[in-house]
Amino acid sequence: MAEEGAAQVWRVDEPVRRLAVVVSALFVVIALGATAIGLSAAGSVVMWALAILVVLSVWRWYVVPYVAVTPDGVVVRGVFARRTVDYDAIRLARPGLYGLRIETMDKGTVTAWAVQKSKFAEWTHRRTRADSVVAEIMERVHEARPVLS
Repeated sequence: MAEEGAAQVWRVDEPVRRLAVVVSALFVVIALGATAIGLSAAGSVVMWALAILVVLSVWRWYVVPYVAVTPDGVVVRGVFARRTVDYDAIRLARPGLYGLRIETMDKGTVTAWAVQKSKFAEWTHRRTRADSVVAEIMERVHEARPVLS
């Protein structure tokens, strides 16, 4: 978790992001080495295309995604899109294997891929970072809704 102004931001875990960047750098080094030792032109093109594909994939899947809790709502930056959900539109948030699932009153489900809970943690009832993020979101949801008496 990191503070950015008035928002709390959660990204893909730091060790996972670092590993992904190292893997992408390894692909670039392999492509560079294969080109340097005289791989055929077609082979070099394939190696560089693969290296570029891995670098772009790592950037989009591991560096870009985040979940931010702002004063106005939850901002979910996924691999391809950014969505903002107001607190009063959230029905339920729950952690899962494929990310946080934020169910809204009228816009369906928004999945925050950046924060996930493993099946092992779910089976052993272990509290994870995903549970903390869900608790923070639901606390803000309850604060945003007026209490009816």
